[in-house]
Amino acid sequence: MKKNFIVIVFFWVVFILLQESVADTVRSVRFVWHNATQNRTIPVKIFYPAKISEEKIPVLVFSHGLGGSIDCCSYLANAWASQGFAVVLLQHPGSDENIWKGKILILNEFKESYRYHWNGRSRAEDIKFVLDRVEQLIDDNHPFAIKFDRNRIGVGGYDLGGLAALLVAGQVPSDQGDSLYDSRIKAVLAMSPPVRFTNKSFQDVYAPIEVPALFVTGTEDNSIVGSTKAYQRRIPFDSMTCNDRYLVVFQGGDHRIYGGRIFSLLARNDQLFQSAIIRVSNCFWKAILQQDENAAIVLNGYGFQRLLGGMATVERRIDTTEINATKTNSTETAPQSDNMEKTETKKPESIEEFPVTRFYRNITRKYANAATIP
Repeated sequence: MKKNFIVIVFFWVVFILLQESVADTVRSVRFVWHNATQNRTIPVKIFYPAKISEEKIPVLVFSHGLGGSIDCCSYLANAWASQGFAVVLLQHPGSDENIWKGKILILNEFKESYRYHWNGRSRAEDIKFVLDRVEQLIDDNHPFAIKFDRNRIGVGGYDLGGLAALLVAGQVPSDQGDSLYDSRIKAVLAMSPPVRFTNKSFQDVYAPIEVPALFVTGTEDNSIVGSTKAYQRRIPFDSMTCNDRYLVVFQGGDHRIYGGRIFSLLARNDQLFQSAIIRVSNCFWKAILQQDENAAIVLNGYGFQRLLGGMATVERRIDTTEINATKTNSTETAPQSDNMEKTETKKPESIEEFPVTRFYRNITRKYANAATIP
């Protein structure tokens, strides 16, 4: 017991020191915005680089999980802002931390909120409203927003936030209502999004998503109050039809590794998972929204697997036309079968096994040892 306590304290100290290390490079500001149309009041926290860039910077909007807040995934906001992004964390009334604070039967409160917000519609509408307000800041030449780039916007989320992110990226709503697609979205990060079975095929539901997408889940990522099982989290990735989509599956990762937890022996590993999520998400955002060439080579080569330090498997569907003049799908693991059975990951025995043409192998070899993105 004493040993476990020491391990937990050690990881918390390291995590706090890492947060403080970016304090000099990142600034933040809070707002409370009221959406009169939906009669919803949205708390917002915006992170941005302390040093104003000479060039415009991409904007990332992030939606928390059920029962969360604008502070639960601040580790991501700090990391992304330190890499040259403006990051907007928003809080969703009705499915935020206020549903359980001060309550006795917490699980019942979670279940009730989930039943009301399962379709993600109110959250997706919150994201669209927040994007409108961010654009207003840009139009008003607000000092910290003057360099925000309205043409390079990414959206991410965890749990119900992941669902909301996919909805504004084009996923067909499961409530059969109007589409929530927002053409301003250029890339999407979905961590542990719930999957709901409807009378539509999964391809019909997810095929409208045409922007690059990164999915993050874990082998133990079963819903706590919903019905989605860990092996079903990959359905959106498998059902999309466009290229430029990526799937990261953490070995042993459960549903709470993304936002962290308190007073749990399992928490001692959360910071390790979160550190890996920072590395792969930074790579994805930089490659897609900043068009960073080095990040793109790592994202689409074996270096992306190395970013995870053996903690996870990676699958991808990418269009390598520009690399080898042949449209080819590349994956670091075997494609998942239609019945969603788990597959074993086979690591290439040598760099020569990693596909396609000599040119592609050469650049893969060059960046195979890359563990970080400059």
